Amino acid sequence: MPRVKKKLCIDPGHGLGNRSKEVYDPGAISAGVSEADIVLAYGLAIKWIGKSRGIDVFLTRESENEVTPVGRRDNLASEAGCDLFVSLHCNAASPSANGTETFYRDDEDKKLAKLLNSAVLAALQFRDRGVKHESKTQHPRLSVLDFDGPACLIELGFISNTNNREKLLLRSSRLAVAHAILDTLEKEYGLQ
Repeated sequence: MPRVKKKLCIDPGHGLGNRSKEVYDPGAISAGVSEADIVLAYGLAIKWIGKSRGIDVFLTRESENEVTPVGRRDNLASEAGCDLFVSLHCNAASPSANGTETFYRDDEDKKLAKLLNSAVLAALQFRDRGVKHESKTQHPRLSVLDFDGPACLIELGFISNTNNREKLLLRSSRLAVAHAILDTLEKEYGLQ
């Protein structure tokens, strides 16, 4: 049976207009590095590698100047014809906190969350903080997971942890994560 071409949405978290129009939301900041900048770089890497592989990747924001309210990101993905939604973030806490964790909304999303958590862990070699329901976050509900289809939110690592932050800033890490995510989605969801 022929595979149906699917489109991936990558949502680099935070950025301009995330919570308030014309205000730049950097997300977590540590050692002069912002979460918004890190995840934008990862999103652009996924789009670039996806394009080179013939995979259609839509980004909810492609620059730090693009206004993208958090409450509209799932709608932007739907309007762009996306079938899968992956939101990228970084954690921050005490300097000793470290690792990757992924959040999901329901059972349909849990499969995607487990697969991508494993893929990112293999690429970054961080501590596995697990796959968790969105109710386990500091927010009662993650609006980006309102997407009508499989969706998850990946916390790549802790920018407040020196080792995680330094590794997240490496180009080789961005490329490894991009390939790992795309390989997994090609295999498990027929992304092509």
